[in-house]
Amino acid sequence: MKKDLLKRFVSTAMVSVMMCSVLPIGASAAANDDTMIVVSLGDSYSSGEGIPEFYGQNKSWEQKIYDEDWLAHRSTKSWPGMLEIPNISGKMKDYNVKQTNSNKCKWYFGAVSGAETRHFKKERQVKKTYKRLSLFKTLKTTYYMPKQLDVFNKVSGDVDYVTLTVGGNDVKFEDIITTCATGSTYLHFGSDKLKIEKMMDDLWASFDTTRANIKGVYTDIQSKAGSQANIIVAGYPKLLDKEGKGVLISEKEATIVNQNVTKFNKAIKSIVNECRNQGMNIHFVDVEAEFDKDGGHQAYSDNAWINNIILLKQSEDLDQSGVGSAYSVHPNEEGAKAYARCVNAKIKEIENAKNKKNTVSKRSLNTAPVIEEAVIEETVTAPVVTDIVTTFAEAQIAMTETTAAETEDTTVIADETNIAEDVLVEEAG
Repeated sequence: MKKDLLKRFVSTAMVSVMMCSVLPIGASAAANDDTMIVVSLGDSYSSGEGIPEFYGQNKSWEQKIYDEDWLAHRSTKSWPGMLEIPNISGKMKDYNVKQTNSNKCKWYFGAVSGAETRHFKKERQVKKTYKRLSLFKTLKTTYYMPKQLDVFNKVSGDVDYVTLTVGGNDVKFEDIITTCATGSTYLHFGSDKLKIEKMMDDLWASFDTTRANIKGVYTDIQSKAGSQANIIVAGYPKLLDKEGKGVLISEKEATIVNQNVTKFNKAIKSIVNECRNQGMNIHFVDVEAEFDKDGGHQAYSDNAWINNIILLKQSEDLDQSGVGSAYSVHPNEEGAKAYARCVNAKIKEIENAKNKKNTVSKRSLNTAPVIEEAVIEETVTAPVVTDIVTTFAEAQIAMTETTAAETEDTTVIADETNIAEDVLVEEAG
């Protein structure tokens, strides 16, 4: 019995030693690659207003008035959908969570045309539709969109990127353009300020509130997305050709609008830099230079990347009454591509910085830190082997003593054998 027990003990010891040598302390199975998660929020400049086709567009009018993608005018050709992540094949639109299910990448598209800062956390954005379906039937609806930050309740896993444009509706870009089109300087007489100049004065007089609201959005996004998420804030392009458009928009009006867009972008960049200095993982992307190339691609330019003012309603305008399309003075398909180029460059820069950091970390792990880790593993593993060897040596001594005693007294042998077995069972247990 004693010999059988000793054999079992030796076998167990050998297996333990082999496991210690093959699987050092701290070793684990290879981890699965994390899913790349990208969330795109913001206003019409992110949703793709003015670039049909929109998600949900092909449904009947009675159905799409309850489709949040269509109500938000989320374009299938929007710039967030054209974003690319190094080592991820295709573009974000290929990973739209509402269209496909991929463990490699997930894209959540939550931008809404017309959104203001208050629609991210504080209030639900109202979407109203109006259309005469027949001589005797007119359909009017009111729909309350989810708050934009609610999208994070649907996200499972760590968010890698959040992209957005925000603030343009807070400073009322739409009203500014409408004022340009309806209050031409050619009809202005006297020394008083132009109506658009007064609007700009009011904008900047109350900008402290707007600034706080914009910063609040950034802070709320970081809180929801997590500190590991890279927040990418894109600015706005100058809107109008520098020469204006005849009697519709004078050169002076175009200059005033464009100068204030630049001023607004500088303010956004300042907010982003302030957030970065406070430890936030946030980046600003300027798109002005891209839209200014080759003489400019603003509305009414020879090669415009921004829609002109469109007076007639378009088929996908939510409100089919009155005049003027929501498509007006929004980036067209070429403008969306320009945005994508700028933001993709920033993503590539961020990913390269990550790779460089990882490379430096690996190099450091291949020098002193590795030796230190090896020593730690040995000091943890060694006692286990020592205990096994010591116990095994003790067993051998006990066996030798027992064998010698066998020649002297069989009664004593029996007693000692029982004791030795008890000890070995305790040790093995």
